[in-house]
Parts: sequence; structure tokens; C-alpha cells
Amino acid sequence: MLLVSSSVAMAQTGPDSSQDSGFPQYATPAPAPQYAPPPEPSPVRRYAVGPRFTIAPGVFIPSSGSAGFALGVEGGYGFDLGPVIVTPGLAFQGDWSSDWNVYTGLAGVRVTFPLGNFGPFVEGALGYGHVGGPFQYSSGGLAVRGGAGFIVFFGQSFALGLLVRYDAIIDTPFKGWTIAPTILLTF
Repeated sequence: MLLVSSSVAMAQTGPDSSQDSGFPQYATPAPAPQYAPPPEPSPVRRYAVGPRFTIAPGVFIPSSGSAGFALGVEGGYGFDLGPVIVTPGLAFQGDWSSDWNVYTGLAGVRVTFPLGNFGPFVEGALGYGHVGGPFQYSSGGLAVRGGAGFIVFFGQSFALGLLVRYDAIIDTPFKGWTIAPTILLTF
């Protein structure tokens, strides 16, 4: 019997499976698991996370004297920390009545508790305030603010809310409340 072996014969018949080729045999990798896309964030999260800029008109009610108009400009950046959204930022506000002219520049933080379409929040800030009052009174000092409010989304582009703040300027007779509605329209 004559045994002839050639590379052509081996190529035609394939390697002998009973012999070890000397190369490690690897299993075919399993396909990557398919995960569902992450859920769409709630409207409150979409509103409060990231850069935020607002113009806030409202009613100003001082502890003494007549009520007036308030106008604020605020900016900040919201960080989603899971159960809360923390937004450090800056706020500038003017309050005008027949008795008072008040200007404040504050650095503060807002903490929002997103609950689906409902977003209650609390805020606090410190900065500088200047008061002009009755009888040519004028003074400045440390401004302190505390506030709370909420926002309710009725869809992806419409929300209503309310903000109530207490402001005081230390070592001056000024103390007052600001009540401001929130109307949010997005496009």
C-alpha cells in the first residue's frame, strides 16, 4: 500500500478532525445583549437640568410701605443628582414701589425634587443689596434670600408654577416678599 500525502489532497479533503491542529479552538462569541433604550426624562428634568436662564416679573410686598413691582434675571446650570436636581446660579433683582427701590445681586442654589410632571423646589442665596427708601434713606449690605415654589407641566411645552421668596438686607429696615407666577412655553 502506498500512502501519498500532498497539500492538494489535504485541501480537497480538509484537515483530519481527529488530529489536533496545534491552534487553540475558540467558541463563537455570543451576540451582545439587546437593551431597551433609556426612558425619556420627565419634563421637570428636561427643564431643570443643564443651562437655565429666566426673566422673572412679580409682585413685591415690603414689610412696611406699599407693594410694588419686581423684576429678576436669573441664570444657572442644573446638575441631575438622581433624586434631586441642584442648580447653582446668579440672580439680579430690582424691586420698585412708591416707598422703596431695592437692588440685589445674589449667588445661590436651587434644589428641585422632580416628581414626574410636578417639580417642587427650595432655594437660598447670599449677596449684596442696596436699598433706597423713604426720607432719602440709602444703604447697602448683605442680602439674604430664602424661597420655595413649584412647577407643573401640562404637556411637553407648557407649564405653570408659583414662586414665593423672602428677601432681607442686613442692617437696613428692608425686608420683603416676592410672589411670582411661572409660565413656561417651549418650542
